[in-house]
Amino acid sequence: MLPTFVRSTPDGTEKGSFLALDLGGSNFRVLLVKVSVNGKQKVEMENQIYAIPEDLMRGNGSELFDHIADCLANFLDNLGIKNKKLPLGFTFSFPCQQTELDESILVSWTKGFKASGVEGKDVVSLLRKAIKKRGDFDIDIVAVINDTVGTMMTCGYDDHHCEIGLIVGTGTNACYMEEMRNLELVEGDEGRMCVNMEWGAFGDDGALEDLRTDFDLEIDAGSLNPGKQLFEKMISGMYMGELVRLILVKMAKEKLLFQGQTTPDLLTTGHFITSYVFAIENDKFARRLHKMVRRLVPDCDVRFLRSQDGSGKGAAMVTAVAYRLATQHAERQRILDTLRLSHEQLLEVKKRMGDEMVRGLSKQHHKQASVRMLPSYVRSTPDGTEHGDFLALDLGGTNFRVLLVRVRSGKRRSVEMHNKIYGIPQETMQGTGEELFDHIVYCIADFLEYMGMKGASLPLGFTFSFPCHQTKLDQGILLKWTKGFRASGCEGEDVVMLLKDAIHRREEFDLDVVAVVNDTVGTMMTCGYEDPRCEVGLIVGTGTNACYMEEMQNVEMVEGDEGRMCVNMEWGAFGDHGELDDVCTEFDRIVDDCSNNPGKQRYEKMISGMYLGEIVRNVLLEFTAKGLLFRGKLSERLKTRGIFETKFLSQIESDRLALRQVRSILQHLGLTSSTCDDSILVKEVCSVVARRAAQLCGAGLAAVVDKIRLNRKLEHLRITVGVDGTLYKLHPHFSGIMKETVRALSPQCEVTFLQSEDGSGKGAALITAVACRIRH
Repeated sequence: MLPTFVRSTPDGTEKGSFLALDLGGSNFRVLLVKVSVNGKQKVEMENQIYAIPEDLMRGNGSELFDHIADCLANFLDNLGIKNKKLPLGFTFSFPCQQTELDESILVSWTKGFKASGVEGKDVVSLLRKAIKKRGDFDIDIVAVINDTVGTMMTCGYDDHHCEIGLIVGTGTNACYMEEMRNLELVEGDEGRMCVNMEWGAFGDDGALEDLRTDFDLEIDAGSLNPGKQLFEKMISGMYMGELVRLILVKMAKEKLLFQGQTTPDLLTTGHFITSYVFAIENDKFARRLHKMVRRLVPDCDVRFLRSQDGSGKGAAMVTAVAYRLATQHAERQRILDTLRLSHEQLLEVKKRMGDEMVRGLSKQHHKQASVRMLPSYVRSTPDGTEHGDFLALDLGGTNFRVLLVRVRSGKRRSVEMHNKIYGIPQETMQGTGEELFDHIVYCIADFLEYMGMKGASLPLGFTFSFPCHQTKLDQGILLKWTKGFRASGCEGEDVVMLLKDAIHRREEFDLDVVAVVNDTVGTMMTCGYEDPRCEVGLIVGTGTNACYMEEMQNVEMVEGDEGRMCVNMEWGAFGDHGELDDVCTEFDRIVDDCSNNPGKQRYEKMISGMYLGEIVRNVLLEFTAKGLLFRGKLSERLKTRGIFETKFLSQIESDRLALRQVRSILQHLGLTSSTCDDSILVKEVCSVVARRAAQLCGAGLAAVVDKIRLNRKLEHLRITVGVDGTLYKLHPHFSGIMKETVRALSPQCEVTFLQSEDGSGKGAALITAVACRIRH
């Protein structure tokens, strides 16, 4: 089971002129194979057969390769192409240990060859050396293969389903495309590689002992290599005639044939050659082989395709495929490199984020800053002395939660939560503000009744995850609706007053709305209850945002210099003033142009779950248009905006997901003819896009923690970041890459990440609890 480093079969897009050298006996062929694509792929071949004198077969190895180089020069001269540097594939049908596609060490000569100084050497290097010695032409030796692999590649050109090669002639061998994860001799788990089975040696370990007859034993004993190649000796043409002769002699001696008479010819070893057998059998071998395969593997639909052009064409096709893969790989990497960020670029992103944070905090420059740095009026994180029952309302999408949070202090310090999820009908989301807030209050009343607390009056924290301007903790002026909400009469209004008005209209209960916060601040407070060092909140899900505890003296939009206040950064808008233009790609610009808010939230569009799938889809469209993916054939579904969901990135990048499962996702997208190679490339695109997102997020976070360190004039900062969001939680590599980036860009900060398990609703209740503690 020898790796051949042939990683793909022809896909029908190969084109160009390729040389092939087919060496496997006393004659060898040199071929020129021209592959063209004009609607339909076409192959034209010219070839010349050259003899190898016996004295060179058994003489000096360098002289043998000099002769091959001379014949190659003659062939090129005859075709008038000696001045062109063409790629060449080398079929070398002797036992070799292959270490690269273009490197093969001869293990031992066979077939009458005994040229000295070749065994244990790389035959490609020897051929290159002989060509260089001549100095009058040059070629690019791309691949070296054996005849079995050549046969598979020749037939693979005519039938893209051909993934097995079989030789049954003088000798026998097979090769096939194996999954890389099963090849422990080669690094890497992705894709497939052709394996040269060298199956003629099957049985050398005794596996065929119960099948071998006295005739097989006699043939083996009289062979040049007793005990070796036992499977081959039961199958191949070199031995089949002798096997028939021994059977005939036995039958004659037992008077079962020829009236017990034998002739001198029949008694002569090797006289009954295999061609006699095939002449008598009238080519039944193939039919019997096909029938037996169908019987043994009834679940496999196996088609046999006879090679008409030999392994020389196959060597050229291996070269053509290698050239196609190399050219396509270079073009793909050129495109993907635009999505890869260097350490220096990430440092620059961190610096620019830091600069925008300072501008956003400044009264003079606040309105011009892309990062708004909005005061939240949350002045403290939990200290463990909070106590009481609190309601929380968590509104940020088509579903919202009502929670009862019971906070206990002292030795039995704990938080107990009860919650219920309610839907918001589409017509309510897009109706009037009164209808929306009446629906919310109806759900609060239902929850209180459900909890057996009808008519209770409790302090309430309101997580309201839409852009707001706050002037105090219990006031939030809605700047604009997002996430599909369009309820009229709300923008420019205080959402706390809208909620209170709806409560008064119902006249069933009264609530003390103590705090209105966004989900990022809620996440920081939730995690802050578990870890007092948590002074940063981060959301990386459908959208992205961050908040942190800033020194009051730096928050110029709010009176007072004492203590700290949590600042809601609204960092998704970073880049809206051109700060990210030099790292934006054509794919980012397409996604931005087609979005509901072109030119806005540029940082968010490069990081968050709402947009990553769309970036990947546009890269795949570009690859396909250039013929680098899916054989250049687009599916209508892949052209559909939003069809490549970000959850697919998490699924495709999962280490546990086999490539066949990746293909099933692609088939869901209408790409029914996608190949294993396509799956690998899609996985690479997902990896590059997700990695960039995690690095950009890490660069922003590095700016935040470094600012806190500098604010506090510390050499070293230990701090915890509370994190929530589906992208952070579900993507298999996002969190690790983000943490790695923060470490690299802020080495003087020791950052711990604490995942929020209870959402921002609990955080709103805790903010309310802290506010009540401070008030009392």
